[in-house]
Amino acid sequence: MNGYRARLVDPLVAQYLADLPAVALVGPRASGKTTTATRQARSVLRLERPAEAAAVIADPAAALADLPEPVLVDESQEASHVLGAVKRACDADPRPGRFILTGSVRAEMDVRTWLSTGRVTRISMFPIG
Repeated sequence: MNGYRARLVDPLVAQYLADLPAVALVGPRASGKTTTATRQARSVLRLERPAEAAAVIADPAAALADLPEPVLVDESQEASHVLGAVKRACDADPRPGRFILTGSVRAEMDVRTWLSTGRVTRISMFPIG
């Protein structure tokens, strides 16, 4: 069973990306956030990788610039400064399908304020049972 298992959320993610500048897939570990998002993305920043996280932390806007969109920012909680860069990018250019963020529910609870309110639409995911 090496193939992708279609999820009920797949068409919702596609529709949101067609209409909105950014979406965030949130849910518990191993719920398929990264796998689902990767199928929609043209570029991927994997922030669990220290070198990629360091580049994003050093200059989040530059790290996002000129990447084919939608850009998947995987494990966005690893470099929370990227949320501000996504917010600013969406404010400057709100066209649909620019960013996909993934992160855990736990990380979301640890953040005091959600910088991207009104710019990034959340989609909750749950493990396939």
